[in-house]
Amino acid sequence: MSDWKRIVFLDIDGCINSERFYVKTKGRSGDFDPEAIKLLNQLKDIGAEVVVSSSWGEDGAEQLKNVGLELPIIGCTEHFHVDWLCRGNEIEKWLFINFGGMGTKYGCDDDGVPYYRKLYGDSTFDYEYVIFDDDTDFLLGQVDNFVHVNRETGITQADIDKARAILERKSPE
Repeated sequence: MSDWKRIVFLDIDGCINSERFYVKTKGRSGDFDPEAIKLLNQLKDIGAEVVVSSSWGEDGAEQLKNVGLELPIIGCTEHFHVDWLCRGNEIEKWLFINFGGMGTKYGCDDDGVPYYRKLYGDSTFDYEYVIFDDDTDFLLGQVDNFVHVNRETGITQADIDKARAILERKSPE
């Protein structure tokens, strides 16, 4: 497994549309912060691909394309309308359907092979993912892949650096 897919689960409100940007644009609906888009585009060099994990859904995906996002958008999570399900469940379902494996990592065996890989038996396909969100409604097993974005500022360079380390499987500094 020398290479793997790098997936970015991207929330929009609070990440791309920060509170500061909302005030700056006087609340114009549909505006996306061009600085946040530029920051996300820094992940293009490692082959990152985006899955919109926002209530914006397909509309958000289209608007991201129109405002200069250079990362390929490969899908959107299903938005559950059930109180006891969270954003983490939506991401888990997307990973299960699209990659046939669990997104949560329950640890590795002695050879460093994730248990989800053994469970689903696909030794040739591998992926890493990161979640950008200003909320915290995720599964416990997703904690190592979560970048908690400050909704006041939106995505920052520090958030991008953390995401890059996760997607490249480097130890956090």
